[in-house]
Amino acid sequence: MFLLSYHLDAAHLVVELGEVVDLDNEAAIEREIVRLLPCCGPRAIIVDIRTPLLTPRALGLLLRVRGQAEERGVSMAVVAGYDKAREVLGAAGLHRVLRVAGTLPGAELRSRGCRPEPEASRNAKPGGRRGAPPSAGAPPRPLGPYADTSRPRFPGER
Repeated sequence: MFLLSYHLDAAHLVVELGEVVDLDNEAAIEREIVRLLPCCGPRAIIVDIRTPLLTPRALGLLLRVRGQAEERGVSMAVVAGYDKAREVLGAAGLHRVLRVAGTLPGAELRSRGCRPEPEASRNAKPGGRRGAPPSAGAPPRPLGPYADTSRPRFPGER
């Protein structure tokens, strides 16, 4: 099994996963990715999923690789360029656990613990209310990369 891998910069190793993970190739892919995990090199590994089909075996593989990476002090992020792949990861509840992003630059930020920027602030005009202080009656928003994970989500509300 051969996976294409390259260094994005000194801190990030990218591994491209270009084939569907199934029973026949799951163990070989996992061995190859774990072999690429450095003991003292880059601080982050980014798995770039190049296929729209994510099988349950692929999800298990990604979770096991994440566990191995954490044991070695390496953070992990996943690039899912296809909408279908992102939907599967979101439906499985792994979007935050695997730090999923739609692009390689997004995954680089996620590997550092940065949250994706909210849609409203991306579209904000300079000089708008983006930097305005919160209103007096509103509770302060928690800070940190995963601060909003325990808050309930309701469709259409932020």
